[in-house]
Amino acid sequence: MLEPSGVMTRSLAAALLISLGTAACAEPPAEPGGSSDDLGGVGGAESVDDTEDVDDASALPDPPESLAPVAALATPVPGCIAQAPLAGYPAWFFFTRPDRPCQGTAGSGVDMNAIDELTRLIGTVPAGGRIDGHIYSISVDAVAKALLDAQTRGVDVRMSMDGDVAASTDSAKTSYLDKLANRVYCTHSNNRSCISTADGAISHTKLFTFSTATAPDGVVSSNVVWFGSANQTYASGARLYNNTVTVYGEASLYTQLRAYLGDLYAQRRLADYYDPDSGRGHLLAAAADVYASPEAETDLVVNRLDDITPDANCRVRVMQASVRDSRLDVVAQLARLKQGGCQVWVVSDTVEPDALAALHAAQIPVRHMPIHDKAFIVYGKFGGAYQYRVYSGSHNLSSGAAHRYDEIFVKLAPETGATHPIYDAYYTHFNDAYNAGTAL
Repeated sequence: MLEPSGVMTRSLAAALLISLGTAACAEPPAEPGGSSDDLGGVGGAESVDDTEDVDDASALPDPPESLAPVAALATPVPGCIAQAPLAGYPAWFFFTRPDRPCQGTAGSGVDMNAIDELTRLIGTVPAGGRIDGHIYSISVDAVAKALLDAQTRGVDVRMSMDGDVAASTDSAKTSYLDKLANRVYCTHSNNRSCISTADGAISHTKLFTFSTATAPDGVVSSNVVWFGSANQTYASGARLYNNTVTVYGEASLYTQLRAYLGDLYAQRRLADYYDPDSGRGHLLAAAADVYASPEAETDLVVNRLDDITPDANCRVRVMQASVRDSRLDVVAQLARLKQGGCQVWVVSDTVEPDALAALHAAQIPVRHMPIHDKAFIVYGKFGGAYQYRVYSGSHNLSSGAAHRYDEIFVKLAPETGATHPIYDAYYTHFNDAYNAGTAL
């Protein structure tokens, strides 16, 4: 399918959704090789404001912190840790599910799985190595201390952060981040973004690159990248559902993402960062393709979902912190896929009224859980072949994420054939949330 030449207007999207909602939708057969979804369960949480991404907004106190070194967790655990190759490169996937913590005390509502893994990774970079990183928000002392410890042992550490961190009085900033020789808090008169020039823009990317680091199984690799949905805070990184990806040895992905981090660190400010003609913000590598906002003209998510040819075998699972009324283009695309035969499910923390009505009109089931993921889990036809695809990153379904904020939307390399462990890991993560959720 051709990518759209511009962003759909809200009125056109709404009209299309109404027309799709009236169409008869046959029930497709069960997913090949998979099981049907359990429709039972209860749950729920407070809604998440997209602009602030809930960081430091939780009324719950942070648990006691430990600054002891984090041990490697080398064994994959369904729903918590997965290991599989991405286009032949070793990759590890860490998930959080606070209702049943992977790393933490049962009943605490705190899952340190993703945060602990990043802390461990930072601690494995040897003297003479380099860490480049960007984070929207950070208040966990152990992560900030690990960065300062890396600098102390001779690692070149370069961090950029959303400008809101500059005003933080948390010890993670005052005791550790402020002591980094190379750190930038992006503060400007009209926004707190590192790249975007838009009024009120935030710098929402969560991304690190490591010149050398050690995987959970003890294998040392160069050219390591880490990304996902998890901020380094208790409020969103440990108390909400999240996913993170670490890819080892992929030189092209590492080089391109380190250059993007360089733009964030240098605050090379642009109203329209995404420029596929030049390659800026359009980073293509074997293990993953990365699409960086702000993008002024099109919708980066719609353009990726438009690659799917819908039919009765297609399955689309949407796991999003927020589905905003300002992003009805994506909802319209989901409705088109549903009308074309795909089965579509949504689990989210916040679904605004127009978006929810449109999903209901398209007969797409929606559930509520404390989600911070920004993921699509897809089985479908791409071109002439069926593939299993996962999309992740920092990009919420809001107009701000698409057109005004510093964000990354990541398309992982596809899986084909009878074995698809990455898809299976995200399928489990989705069902962990969806099956415990409350219908909206």
